[in-house]
Amino acid sequence: MTGPTSHPQAPTATRSPLDDQDGTMDNATPTTTHPRGTSGSDAGHADASRGGGRTAYRRDGEAPELTGGALPFSRLLRTELRKTVDTRAGRWLLIVIVALTALAMGLVMWFGRENGAAYSTLLLTAVLPQGVLLPVLGILTAASEWSQRTALVTFTQEPRRLRVMSAKSLAALLLGLAVVAVTVGLAVLAHLASAGLAGSDVDLSLPGHVYGGIVVLQLAYVLMGVAFGALFLNVPLAIAAFFVLPVLMNVVSMTVGWVQDRAAWIDQNVAALPLTTLDAAPTGEQWAQFGATSVWWVLLPLALGLWRVARREVK
Repeated sequence: MTGPTSHPQAPTATRSPLDDQDGTMDNATPTTTHPRGTSGSDAGHADASRGGGRTAYRRDGEAPELTGGALPFSRLLRTELRKTVDTRAGRWLLIVIVALTALAMGLVMWFGRENGAAYSTLLLTAVLPQGVLLPVLGILTAASEWSQRTALVTFTQEPRRLRVMSAKSLAALLLGLAVVAVTVGLAVLAHLASAGLAGSDVDLSLPGHVYGGIVVLQLAYVLMGVAFGALFLNVPLAIAAFFVLPVLMNVVSMTVGWVQDRAAWIDQNVAALPLTTLDAAPTGEQWAQFGATSVWWVLLPLALGLWRVARREVK
């Protein structure tokens, strides 16, 4: 003979004080009481909190909506940094940048093997391929998700698109700074090795404005790549525009007299030359010229690109 079997208590509907503010329950959604004493709304809050948000129950009986705090910007930044190095294109681009940097330094060391390669020559030669390829990294950061149709996932997790673009821009700039730092370290090692093989003196002296000019130029080029990527939202088209438009600008500045006289205020390649000159630091006018060209080539495309990102339909 068996004893009485205890059955689980069936959930019962109780009135919630928030739902019964007007004394009626006509339009209110009942709160389900569970056997363990946890109401359905509380359980929903607990389940949603494990996913980073909480469930807000509506009085009209419709499906609950998930609410919660915004994603921390530091997490967005880490995610964008990881995207840049985890993708095949971004990873191979960084490998190519490092390989070309080492190749450029190797050529300088070979041609200067008798007297030793100068540190300034090694550094300034190494940044040339970076000025060409680092902007491509910015283009990939801004436009690759639109080309691969993964932007929907990103903007679903963080609907504020300008916040996402800020994280993408900062991630690209940080990678650009990291590449510059690695380049300086490689240039120092290459100079030490070259001087040791040639039996020459070690000379690591370099004007401070050259370091500043290198950093400013590389960051401007990276941000220019981000601007073109956001403007076109298509990687091949953005890369083509990035390389073709400056060439066309050079042709115009050489053939049109009015533009040639004002090339330093229009053509960024011309305005960038004084920033890495060894003889003398750039003057205030030369910095103003570089700032003016940055408005046309960096800030204006970036503003238009952010406007387009904010308004384009995500598919």
